[in-house]
Amino acid sequence: MTLQVPKFTVIGRVNKGKSSIVSTLSEDDSVVIDERPGSTKFCLEFPFRVDGKTLMILIDTPGFQHATRALAWLRRKETSVSNRRDVIEKFVQKFEKKKDFIDECRLLKPILAGSGILYVVDGAKPFRKNYEAEMEILRWTGQPRMALINKIGEGDFSDEWRPALDQYFSVVRDFNANQVRFLDRIRLLEAFRELHEPWREMITVSINLLKSDWQRRQREAAKIIAKLIIDELTYEQEITLDKKENPEDHKIKIQNQFHDYLRNRERKARRSVESLYKHRKVQTVENELSQPVFEQDLFAKTTWNILGLSPKQIIGLGAVAGATVGGFVDAGVGGASFMTGTLIGGSIGAASAFYFSARRFVSIDSIIDMWRGNKIIKIGPHKNPNFPWILLDRALLHYKNIHDFAHSRREKIILQSRGNDQRLVKNLNSIQRKELNRLFVVIRKKRNRDNARLQVELEKMLVDIIQVLT
Repeated sequence: MTLQVPKFTVIGRVNKGKSSIVSTLSEDDSVVIDERPGSTKFCLEFPFRVDGKTLMILIDTPGFQHATRALAWLRRKETSVSNRRDVIEKFVQKFEKKKDFIDECRLLKPILAGSGILYVVDGAKPFRKNYEAEMEILRWTGQPRMALINKIGEGDFSDEWRPALDQYFSVVRDFNANQVRFLDRIRLLEAFRELHEPWREMITVSINLLKSDWQRRQREAAKIIAKLIIDELTYEQEITLDKKENPEDHKIKIQNQFHDYLRNRERKARRSVESLYKHRKVQTVENELSQPVFEQDLFAKTTWNILGLSPKQIIGLGAVAGATVGGFVDAGVGGASFMTGTLIGGSIGAASAFYFSARRFVSIDSIIDMWRGNKIIKIGPHKNPNFPWILLDRALLHYKNIHDFAHSRREKIILQSRGNDQRLVKNLNSIQRKELNRLFVVIRKKRNRDNARLQVELEKMLVDIIQVLT
């Protein structure tokens, strides 16, 4: 048995938030929202889908323009209460190709075709008697109908609206399209379910699918954030220089390239989270990820320890490499140098290793390879112990702002950032902080080994954290 997909025609006066409600309920930020009167000229359908399955269809309409005159015409044609719907149909047939009531005909056609009615009013403005004409016309259609009080401004006249709306609509709800959360949408669907018996089963299926999809999004967001943290904690970069080039001359360039990767990787993760929640046009404003301090964050002494090499060991290996080259010189002269080449080579190798280790700018590979005619410079991963916490805090802050951000809103999201102040991670309990810190340490030590297992561990922790934020 194929369940009937419910349709709702969203109706109201111009600039009362109809398009905003359509955008929010359908999770579609392509819906045109314009403060200029009459920006919606035609009826447009916007399906709400989960996993490719259409759960309901919302129809954006131009809104009433001449309701009082239209109702007067209808009353002249009415003979009894039982023929009111027939009168509405005759009205549409008579005027749909004329200019007199073009908007009224456009919004009434989908209702006559079987859609439910969502009547939107601005609760920030007082109720006026001339709204009764609109509500009366909608009542004549006989279709299931609900009223939404959408407060656009600062005022609140809901108490004036509700007694009037109760006379014309089965259900009346407060619904701010720009502040609606996931649970508000669930409650609205539950109210839809009571409007019309044939929709009940389909809307129940829709509610269950939506809840399941919301949990899937939480898991997927945790996966995106976990992958971001692992990538950034293990990222390193290397370039090869000619033997004659001074590594110090490339320091700023390499540092900037390294930082560019960190920033771009974070942006990529954020776009993925935004896409997950169907935000295709949202813009966020936040301070850029701080550039690592070259000497402190990229090449601190701990860098060498994590690599398993102390500066002393590097000097020793450099001496071995130099002695090996010197040995080739001794062999070439048949030992006539009395091992002078070996001694000199060892001294040069040790001195070179000391030079580079003092600046913590190259890896041991550079010291060995420089004898072959080039130098390999490696930087990273980022060593600042606070770095993963900053990454996580920024990711959670972004997620918190995005996951329930109404699709009707068109302003930029301001992500407040205050340097190293962890606003969200500092509220984690001590067990969570200890476990996260353990994972960060292991991720850095493993250096791309066993990342799949570590990511699963990190994802599980992040799902619990994200659910609290939701």
